[in-house]
Amino acid sequence: MKRQISKIAAITLAMTLLLAIAVTPAGATRYGDISGVPAGYWAVFTPYEDALNAKDANGILTHGEKNLEFWFQGRTAEECAAEWVKDVANHGWEINAIWSSVWDEMAPRYEARGDNENTLRMYRIALAFVDPYIALMKTEPKMANQNPDDMEYARTKILAKLGEHDVEAVPVSLYAEIAASQGTGDTSYTGSINEPRAGTYYGETSGQYAIMDLPQKPSSTIIYVEYEFESMEARVTHDLDENEARGYDRNGYSVVEIAWNFHGEGATPKTVPNDRTKITEAANYLKELGLPVLLRVGAEMNVWPGGCNSGEFIAAFRFIADIMHSIAPNVAMVWSVNYISSEGIDYRDYYPGKAYVDWVGISLYTNRYFLGNPNTTDGEAMVYATGQYADPIGHIQTLVELYGDDHPIMIAEGAVSIRINSNGEDVTQWAVPRIRQTYAYIPMLFPQVKAIIWFNKNDIRNDYSFSGNTTVKNLYQELTTSGYFMGKGVTSPSITYKELGTQSFPSNAVTLLTYAPYFTRNDVFVQYQVDGKWAGQSSSIPYRSVLDLSGEADGAHKLSVVVSSTKDGLLKTVEYNLVKSGNTVTVSDGEVTGPAQPDLPPAETAKNAEPSLWKVFVDGDPVTVEAYNIEGANYLKLRDMALSLSGTDKQFEVGYDAEARIVTIESGKPYTPNNTEGGTATAAKMTEGKGNPILKDSQNVEVDSYLIDGSNYYGLRAMMRLLDVGLDFDGDAREIYIDTTQSYSD
Repeated sequence: MKRQISKIAAITLAMTLLLAIAVTPAGATRYGDISGVPAGYWAVFTPYEDALNAKDANGILTHGEKNLEFWFQGRTAEECAAEWVKDVANHGWEINAIWSSVWDEMAPRYEARGDNENTLRMYRIALAFVDPYIALMKTEPKMANQNPDDMEYARTKILAKLGEHDVEAVPVSLYAEIAASQGTGDTSYTGSINEPRAGTYYGETSGQYAIMDLPQKPSSTIIYVEYEFESMEARVTHDLDENEARGYDRNGYSVVEIAWNFHGEGATPKTVPNDRTKITEAANYLKELGLPVLLRVGAEMNVWPGGCNSGEFIAAFRFIADIMHSIAPNVAMVWSVNYISSEGIDYRDYYPGKAYVDWVGISLYTNRYFLGNPNTTDGEAMVYATGQYADPIGHIQTLVELYGDDHPIMIAEGAVSIRINSNGEDVTQWAVPRIRQTYAYIPMLFPQVKAIIWFNKNDIRNDYSFSGNTTVKNLYQELTTSGYFMGKGVTSPSITYKELGTQSFPSNAVTLLTYAPYFTRNDVFVQYQVDGKWAGQSSSIPYRSVLDLSGEADGAHKLSVVVSSTKDGLLKTVEYNLVKSGNTVTVSDGEVTGPAQPDLPPAETAKNAEPSLWKVFVDGDPVTVEAYNIEGANYLKLRDMALSLSGTDKQFEVGYDAEARIVTIESGKPYTPNNTEGGTATAAKMTEGKGNPILKDSQNVEVDSYLIDGSNYYGLRAMMRLLDVGLDFDGDAREIYIDTTQSYSD
């Protein structure tokens, strides 16, 4: 891994070496008379270099753009790159000049400015030159001493930046949660040993690290056995006894993972064929054990420090597999890799073959810092997928694409760092959305993943344990009780997921989830709108929302999935077609086929809003607020409430994001009137749907609300709870008492 880090610095060196190949200095001007450089270039380059020396950001961008114009002359970066790479001897200067300007100087400065459009343009230019340059390094004899991996790492960094900034290109998609009573969503089944037809087993490390005090007990655990030094029977029996002593009946496991680790790593495989007796004894014990076993043999061979001969590893795995398959029908063989390989290693070279492998596993760790180092650079974070660039989805997706058609997939061990041991840093808030990515998104996206085992330990660099971290422990409980994960004694999930596509649901219970992989952001939220009206919202992965469309008219409607950022506003909108017919609604990403829908007049979806007869007092003084009574509850106009509380300790400012259709509330700020306040409800009116969602102090909150005449009216109790304001009533006098000196109490 240390050798990999050095590659980041080598990227610039590679470009410098290219320059040395491509140009020949001659003469004695300021820069020398460099062969192949067109006349007039120095007049463009000199002010750019002066800006660099002066660290003048504006000058660097201004003159850098002139440099690009000089070289491109109206052509695209792709056109120039394709032309110049063919004749690198005469165009190495251009390649180097553009690369160094764009990559080292211009892109990061546009990024620092917050200029997203030009940041994207710079990284796209860089990518245009990286791809042909990688191909050139593999074919150009003069560059035989170069390592294409150096530029592959540069490409990785560029793609990370493009993914961060090209928000429109992010593949947002919609999923439905299908209850077992409604049918089955997307599933995968290969018929492998111990494979469930649907759903995901889950669990933690064995012994003191297993979670036993949650209401739903896990269906699995992992037991580590050293191949060279430990007896399979002794170690497994010990750990199962320990779990049983802590209240877990060993017969309750749906499956037990046993990690048969090679302590000698690359030196061990060649000795395995000499160990027939040991392997046979282990197989007989596991058969008698009677539990469904996932036997992970020689895991993470792609990161063993001393390397491993692929032929020897494959032979060893096959030798063990043959014995296990012949003796212990309850044992599934697991071939398992690490999520990131050592330099020059491709884990595919170690695959023993379909006949010997039952399950394919991966060690998938999502870490705040690379190797636990708080001084991890942004470049290292991009290359090694840590920090804001951590991407558990991408790693598991590669494995699923390679092996998911033939084998069930499992996260054989993995976790998200919760605390950094080198400096004691608590990274819980960083960890929470990454845990959601793993436990909410992976089952939703990849039905091939049939088990996820959490490494619930305090490791050398990162603390992954739940001990003392109630936030993470509670989140783990929430996610593993979703209905898709199968706990102790459960043989099939109560829900499955389906990507839409087309699916029909009961119109009063459409459960939607959104895949919105804006993983470099922590402020994403998703709104669901039907015909432009707010119909639900969530700020937590997987953005679950239950839509009740029973009040909508029969016929065609439009469902919009609106993905936004609290910082940057609207990111992307994806639209789906709805067709409602009686008690059924069909959601589709294309035209909804089927019988023609009746041409019915719009159904009455509005609710009656009668003027409220209650008087309102704030801190003992009467105030004028426009209020309506809807189905027995009082709803007050938001701006009237803001004006009434202005100047008190509970004052708040109101704003509106028209693009995202969000009301914003900023606590503690005086209210700015807009001359719409102080009205009186004098006649009954019909509501126009739900009111706009609220963003309070940059946090998404849900408050019962309605639109009336284009204004937002929010439930009185809900708003006082949200603002933490005391509330009391006199039912006989029909008076409402708002007390800003008190906290809200139910």
